[in-house]
Amino acid sequence: MSRRPIWEEIYNRFDPFQPAAEQARRADRPRSPAADIIKLLQAPFEGTRALVTGTTGTGKSTELLRIAEARSRHDFVVVLDLQRHFSDVVGDEQALQDISSWEVVFLAGLAVARAAKELLPYPLPDQHLEELARAWQKAAKAADTPAPPAQLDLGAVAKTMVVLASAAAPLAAPATAAAAAGTTAGLELLSAATKVADAATGALKWQLPIGRSQRRLPDQDEHAQNLLGAVNVLVGYVQSKLRRVLLVIDGLDRILEFERAEALFLRSELIAQIACRMVVAGPFALHSHPAKGAIPRFSKNCVVFNEPVMQKGTESEPGPGVGFFCDVFRRRTADLGVPDLVPNDLLERLAYFSGGRVRDFVKLVRALAEQGWVDDAMHATQPLVDRVLDEMRRLLETGLDAGHVEVLERAAADPRRLIPADPRARELLDYGKLLPYPNESEWYFPHPLLTMHLVRTTRPGSHG
Repeated sequence: MSRRPIWEEIYNRFDPFQPAAEQARRADRPRSPAADIIKLLQAPFEGTRALVTGTTGTGKSTELLRIAEARSRHDFVVVLDLQRHFSDVVGDEQALQDISSWEVVFLAGLAVARAAKELLPYPLPDQHLEELARAWQKAAKAADTPAPPAQLDLGAVAKTMVVLASAAAPLAAPATAAAAAGTTAGLELLSAATKVADAATGALKWQLPIGRSQRRLPDQDEHAQNLLGAVNVLVGYVQSKLRRVLLVIDGLDRILEFERAEALFLRSELIAQIACRMVVAGPFALHSHPAKGAIPRFSKNCVVFNEPVMQKGTESEPGPGVGFFCDVFRRRTADLGVPDLVPNDLLERLAYFSGGRVRDFVKLVRALAEQGWVDDAMHATQPLVDRVLDEMRRLLETGLDAGHVEVLERAAADPRRLIPADPRARELLDYGKLLPYPNESEWYFPHPLLTMHLVRTTRPGSHG
């Protein structure tokens, strides 16, 4: 009997750009800061603000979702995914790289307004949105933003956003209703109204220029302060009517340049001045820079590392993180009834060569499922897994020049496993070629796929 339907289901379940929505399909991460942040958010402190950094692909979105779900019955949780907003709604993902702190504040306020209008059993006063609209127009003009609209209906604009939110108990929808709507536990997905509206009237689309301002607004600029004030009026209204707001902002970890990260978190405090508790995913450029200790207003500053799939000093040997990825696979496939589909030794091989990056492991499993379907394989085999690894290795090697390889080999040769004092090392970190690990003290090593052939190490990455 063909197992193509099984391979197809696995392919669909392993999406490298979407966290697992169902809690039962998520593996626990013993080194994640999520549990500590959840405990901190249980405290009565109003100033709790957590910054979670990490390289892209480490699973931060899943951990933020875990935090949001844990608080969804206690707080009015609003989850704003800026990467998804720029990609799916604005239609210009690259503009996220140029976003300003006052624009983040504006989008956060708009997300809170969208959630409040749809989920709370009382109307949001129109004047609050009107004040926010006027504040945005003045700030956009002061920042030399091109072509800001003369008339702005923020109620309509807000409906184009994709937001995860929860109404605090007892107003939250019953769990059965949430499940029927395809939501995660305690959270409701407010989809962009553009999909419905375009089919009916074509009327609602995102039309605001975001990430295009030509001039920086300092925090003390009156227009920046007025915008912050308008957002805080919205937040304060929701908190006075219901419960505390918990704002979760994902996507800022996609910022690659340190200069932009510095502008958002070091040279500006606007984001942290939104008057509610928050958890924000920040750029890894902040963590891997001496300035990290100087980030103001965030009471907790933590990092989601790659899982340690190798041992420091004996990198060809698998580390404790391998078991986490095996658990990820088993949890997502347990109900399929095919425990023999991927033998454990091959699953561990995929885990090791993921480099501890959740996204890379998911990509490898998806590629394996794709090839398994093409071959109509009854189960994964060593040649099949090797083919998948070789294809991803070639892709990861693309674009590396002799200078990059020299930096990677220098990192591998350093017995302390520190970041080489070379600006190219930061670039290699940004693009997942050089990886950070948490076991023992923080250390760095080339992606194990690169040590197969291209990068020479004293102990080649030849696991399996």
